Amino acid sequence: MTMHPTAYLEHHADEYAANQLHRHGVSLDQYLADPARYEHLLHAPFPLLLAQTRVRVRLIRQEIQQELNLQIERELDGLPRNNVRPFEPLRHKRHPKRRGVASCFKRTRHPQPQTT
Repeated sequence: MTMHPTAYLEHHADEYAANQLHRHGVSLDQYLADPARYEHLLHAPFPLLLAQTRVRVRLIRQEIQQELNLQIERELDGLPRNNVRPFEPLRHKRHPKRRGVASCFKRTRHPQPQTT
């Protein structure tokens, strides 16, 4: 354990209390051991509380969901609509009708009427 002079303790203890470094998770003993190490925390914003973190996560999820919804809407804008609902047109072709040579039936020739 290190012994510090009273003036050093009072100055750095006042600085520790004034900047509420305990909210950053630093103990007074840690701060007194090396104040220069924690100097960047003197003007840094405090970390979020648990309830604030939950709200932030919820808001981020809502933003992501809104972005996904906008992306889906953009993709659906180009599709044709059936009343209100968009639908994707089928990309296949019908099978050709089986007529004539393509069918399994043999063609019979009908006699042509004779004209005189």
